[in-house]
Amino acid sequence: MQFKNRYTQVISAVIFSILLFSNLRLFFYISYLDYFNDLTFFETIMSFFMGIRVDVALIFTFTSLIWLALLLPFKFTTNKTSRSLLGILWGTLLGAIIFFNIGDILYFGFVNRHLNNELALIGNDVGILVDMVMDFYLLQTIFGTIFYFVIIYFFYKVFNSNINNKTIKQKEWANMLLIIIIAFLGIRGKLDGISFGTSDAFAVNKISSGNLALNGFFCFYRGGTIHNTDHSAVKPDLAIKKVKDAIASNRFKFIDNQYPLMRKSTSTSKNNYNFVIIMIESLSAKYLDELAHNNFKVTPTLDKLAQQGQLFTNFFANGQRSQEGITSIYTGMTQPVGFENLGEGLELYNPSYLGAMAQKNGYSTLAMQSSDRGSFRVDKLSSLAGFSEYYGAEDIKKTGSESGEPNYGAWDGNGFRFLSSKLKTIKEPFISFFFTASTHSPFYSPGKQWEKYPHDTKSENGYLNTVNYVDSQIQEFLETSKKEPWFDRTIFIFTADHTNHTQLSNAKKINPSKVYLNEFHVPLIIYAPKIIKPKISPIVSSHNDIIPTIIDTLGWGNSFTTIGNSLFDDSVKNRFAFVKMGSIVGISDSNGSIFYNFKNLISEKGSISREREELLLSIDSAQAHLLKNSKWMKKD
Repeated sequence: MQFKNRYTQVISAVIFSILLFSNLRLFFYISYLDYFNDLTFFETIMSFFMGIRVDVALIFTFTSLIWLALLLPFKFTTNKTSRSLLGILWGTLLGAIIFFNIGDILYFGFVNRHLNNELALIGNDVGILVDMVMDFYLLQTIFGTIFYFVIIYFFYKVFNSNINNKTIKQKEWANMLLIIIIAFLGIRGKLDGISFGTSDAFAVNKISSGNLALNGFFCFYRGGTIHNTDHSAVKPDLAIKKVKDAIASNRFKFIDNQYPLMRKSTSTSKNNYNFVIIMIESLSAKYLDELAHNNFKVTPTLDKLAQQGQLFTNFFANGQRSQEGITSIYTGMTQPVGFENLGEGLELYNPSYLGAMAQKNGYSTLAMQSSDRGSFRVDKLSSLAGFSEYYGAEDIKKTGSESGEPNYGAWDGNGFRFLSSKLKTIKEPFISFFFTASTHSPFYSPGKQWEKYPHDTKSENGYLNTVNYVDSQIQEFLETSKKEPWFDRTIFIFTADHTNHTQLSNAKKINPSKVYLNEFHVPLIIYAPKIIKPKISPIVSSHNDIIPTIIDTLGWGNSFTTIGNSLFDDSVKNRFAFVKMGSIVGISDSNGSIFYNFKNLISEKGSISREREELLLSIDSAQAHLLKNSKWMKKD
């Protein structure tokens, strides 16, 4: 290769960088054609062009100083060694971003969105990540690594090439001002307002459009921070009023104008029932036959419990990650976009805590998970939430016939038996929380006796076998519990942290009817044969409703703040689920759903009303305003 001058060399490198990103986006598009099939041809082209703006902003941000150095009117900039070293630096930075985005494309298959501010949390579970790479994506990782070094070598060759015209002219100093202006505009992405961000990347008002234009590194670098998320779509006073109207109920009253969403139960009676909350890893509603009727035949125990207890057919997780599910169950809050995670700063805003409220009412509190103690930060989150006892895989002994070792800690059967042993000695009344893990990908088999399908760690068959295993362990746990004196005084809650987002090799394509926000649709079964009558409830609800349900059932006198209501409260007129998908929020009711990307309302499904659109914006604005102004909950 040879170039006319330094300018053509740098311009060629910039163009090649853009082509590299664009080709990766094309690969991303082809990899998930089904996901992008709601985009018309014209919308797809527009999204690709918007993606170029995203790429230019990234490329200019991380390479502009390099090409400014390459274009300085000094003799050393014509030196081949100097230019080669700068070329290696260019390739190293660009290759690292490309490598990151390849990982993001693989991650997208699990959650249908790009990496964002949860990266630090994912990194907390390095062991699980390594196993997923080795099981699912070893070949891709090898090729990605090779590609990374190829990119470095290519840029070395570009800037090691001959330049025909090496003459440095004095007037070139004037060019530097223009180059700096071009670099500045490229980094900002636009002329006016704040710099180009994730919400600007939507060529049309569809989630798929934004995801096609964006990439993981851009979302990680510019998206999802408290500093650049605009929560002011609705003025605070109006937003708070709309939220109060939406969650109004005869069972709870608002008690403090300074903390306008803080409430207290109106009940004068008190019950001392126990609660056992089981949160199953990655269990989509569609896998329960009693709920979705897809005949997978791997949830006979949960199906029976659904018949004998209360089954909620339109129940949703508030997020797409395990920690978001735990946050909602522990605090009754959908983590706001741009705010720190619980355990990393969100606790500074004084949320309501399930365990702390339980202790104030004389309850014993216990939390545990099958994964290692620190996995998903559940140890820290449980302590924050007021659970006085906490256990992880390090505490759980092998007591069953499972074969091999799972990559995430202990088999769930051992976990359930450990929980049974702890509930034998815990003082009543109690609240316990158990987060399972055996249905996490890769889907290692606990043994042949639980394999109803040909097993594969990457396929839906493997996933179904792990669901069948966990279901059988729930049956064993309940049979043991029925022999205990506390059983008749105990309410069991079975739900999931989020749906199964893993890209499965032989997954059945199922199109559920009348289920909006299907990617958040998880089971909820409340089982207490001596306390709660069987019922099928179609009300739209979410994890945020669990704390109000417990407070309502037990008649606790605590003040609390959640954007949810008791599932047993017939006086509630507005039923909805408010959810978070990366840097996007959404709302669903019985008529439809809609999302908001902090610029536009997008991806409407069904016949969502104007009032619901306003409520979506109001919840986000009110929640952010009250948290940032320390008005969410009054300190004790």
